[in-house]
Amino acid sequence: MPKDQSIALYTIFHLNLAFSSIENERHGEVVKLCYWPLLELAQDGIALGLEMTASTLEAIKAVDPEWVNAFKSLLLLGKCELVASGDSQIIGPLIPAKVNQVNLKLGQDYYQHELGIKPNIAYLNEQAVSAGLLDIYIDEGFEAVVVEWDNPFSHNPDWHPQLLERPQSLVSASGRKIKVIWNHAIAFQKFQRYVHGELTQGDYLNYLLKVLKPGTIAFPVYGSDAEVFDFRPGRYLTEANEITGEWLRVKTLFNAIKEMKKYRWVCPSSLLSLWQPSKPLKLTNAHHPVSVKKQAKYNLCRWGLSGRNDLLLNTLCYKHLASLQIKPNADDNEWRNLCRLWASDLRTHLTNNRYNALKLTTPSSKSPTFAPWIPRADVILDYDAERRRLHIRTPYLYLSLNGNRGLAIDTLAFSSQGFEPIIGTLSHGYFDHISYGADFYSNHLLLERFRDRDRVADLNRVEYQLGELDGCLVIFCKQSLNSGGLIKWYKLDNESLYTGFCFEDSHRPEASVRLGFMTLLDCEQRAWYQTRLGGHQDEFFQITDDMDQGAAVSSIVSSSSALGATNGTISFGSKTRGIHISWNPANCAALPMFSSKKINNQYLNRLWFSLAEADETLKSGGHLLNFALCITPTMRPCHV
Repeated sequence: MPKDQSIALYTIFHLNLAFSSIENERHGEVVKLCYWPLLELAQDGIALGLEMTASTLEAIKAVDPEWVNAFKSLLLLGKCELVASGDSQIIGPLIPAKVNQVNLKLGQDYYQHELGIKPNIAYLNEQAVSAGLLDIYIDEGFEAVVVEWDNPFSHNPDWHPQLLERPQSLVSASGRKIKVIWNHAIAFQKFQRYVHGELTQGDYLNYLLKVLKPGTIAFPVYGSDAEVFDFRPGRYLTEANEITGEWLRVKTLFNAIKEMKKYRWVCPSSLLSLWQPSKPLKLTNAHHPVSVKKQAKYNLCRWGLSGRNDLLLNTLCYKHLASLQIKPNADDNEWRNLCRLWASDLRTHLTNNRYNALKLTTPSSKSPTFAPWIPRADVILDYDAERRRLHIRTPYLYLSLNGNRGLAIDTLAFSSQGFEPIIGTLSHGYFDHISYGADFYSNHLLLERFRDRDRVADLNRVEYQLGELDGCLVIFCKQSLNSGGLIKWYKLDNESLYTGFCFEDSHRPEASVRLGFMTLLDCEQRAWYQTRLGGHQDEFFQITDDMDQGAAVSSIVSSSSALGATNGTISFGSKTRGIHISWNPANCAALPMFSSKKINNQYLNRLWFSLAEADETLKSGGHLLNFALCITPTMRPCHV
C-alpha cells in the first residue's frame, strides 16, 4: 500500500509528575519506569507525541536531568514531539481568562528555555473545553488543540462519524477558528486494557480493524497517562501491587504495527497537513456548555466542589488572583505560584502529605451584624400574619418572603421590568403532574447527607428580624438545623437585592450542599443563560431540551455538571426578561447549576449554586464557606 494511502496512527502520552496520588519522593521512580521507555520507543523509530506541563518538565529535570537532555536530542532529530500544556495542569473552564492566558505563556517560555522550542499544538488539560477557552489558545498563537472526540460527538447529534477520520476545525466563542486533533477516550481505554493484559495483541489489532472505517486518514491510538504502565499511581484499591513488562507489551505492539503497510506512525504535527478547509464545528451547547474527558463522573464538579477541600482551594486562588491584579509589579514567579495552586491534581486524589504541605489558610467566618432599622417613607413593610408573609415594596422592587419556609422568596419583581414578578415560588399543584407535585421555592438551602441518608433544608417556620446595613434595609432570620446553625439575610439597595447564607459550623459535611435556588415564574418557554467559561467574553445559551446538571450520575457521584462562571456572574431568564446574579468567588467559589424540565406544555426552569458535591475523590473534612450573591434585573442580550 502506498504511504499516502496508509492510515496515520498517532499517540500523545500525558506525562504528569503532579499526579494527585503520587508522592514527590517517587518522582525518580516514575521517570525511570514510565518516561525512559517512551524515549526508547522514539529512539527505535516509533513517532510519539509527549505532552507535559512546564512544572512536570521542571520536576523531571530535578530528579533526572539526563532524561531532559535525551528528550531534547530526540526532538531535534524529529523522532518525537512535544505537545504543549501550559505551566500547570489547570481546568480552563473553571478558571478566569487571565490565569489561563498566563498559564499558557509561562509554559511556552519554559519549553523555549529548556528545550529550545515552542509547540504550536496544545493538549487541553483533562480535555475540559469551552468555546471561550478556545479563544485563549488562539490568542496565544496555537495552531491546533487536542480535544477528546467521544463526548462532543455524543452531545452533537448533527455530527457525522466521519469527522473523526481527520483533523477538523472548531469555532470559538468569538467566532474564530482553530484546528483540532482528536483524542479518543474509548480508543485509549482499549489500549490500556491491552497493555494491562486484559486483551491479547490479536484482540487489539482486531479492534483497530473494526474501528478504522474505509476512508479513515488518521486515528488516535493513545492520548492519556504515561504513569499507568509498569507503575500504579495508587488511586484505587483495585490497582495491582506489582506489575512488570507492560512497556514491553507496548513496544511489541507498536513494532508489529510499524511492520504493517496499511499503518504508519506519525507525530501529531504531521496531522496538520491532512487538514482540509471545511465548516468549523460548534463544540458545545446549552446542555453541555463544557466538554470533559471520558465518562460522566469526570465533570467540572470533580475539580470545583469535591476532593479534600476544593471549595476552599478555589476560593483562595480567586483571592490570590485579586491581589495580583491590583499589584503593579507582579512577576512571573507570583503568577506561576497561582497557576500551580490552581492545579487540578490538588483537587482529586491528593495524598495527606501533599495536602498538609499546602498549609491552607481558612478565611474567618463571622456572622453578620446589623444596626437597628429606622423606618423610612420609601420602604413599605406589610406583614400578613395569617399567611406569615412579609411584603416589602420600595420604588425599585417588590419582595415577598415566606415566614413558614425560612424566608424563601414568594415573589421578586423590579421596577424596570414593570413590577412583573420574575422569580419566586411555584406552589404545590401548579404543575398537573404527580412527579412535580411539590413546591418549587426560591432562595433556600438543601443538603443531602450521604452518611446520614437524609435531607436538611431551611424551609422551616422562622421569625424575621429587621436591621440596617450601609443605610439599606436588611431582613434576616436564624435557624438551628441538624447540620448546624444558619443565618439567612436580605439587603435591599435600589434595584439590587443582596442575599446570603452564613453557617455556624464551617466544617464541610459529606453531602451535596445546594442553596440560592432561583425559580422562574414564567413557565411558558425554556430558559436561556449567559456566563463566562474560562474565556474573555460571556457565552450565551438557549436551552432547547430537558437538562439537569444536579442529577446524580451514580450512587457516589452526586451531580452531572456545573458552570465555571469564571467572573462570578451569570444571567438567567426566559423570553426577554431575566435576572443577573453576581457574587465574589474570592469569598466563596460556588458553582451554579441549571435544570429545565418540560411538564405537559409548561417548563420548570431553575438555577442554584453548589458548595459541595460527591464523587470518588471526596474526603472527609474540608470547609463550608458563607455565600452571598446579588440579584438585579436584566434583559436577554439583543444580539442573540
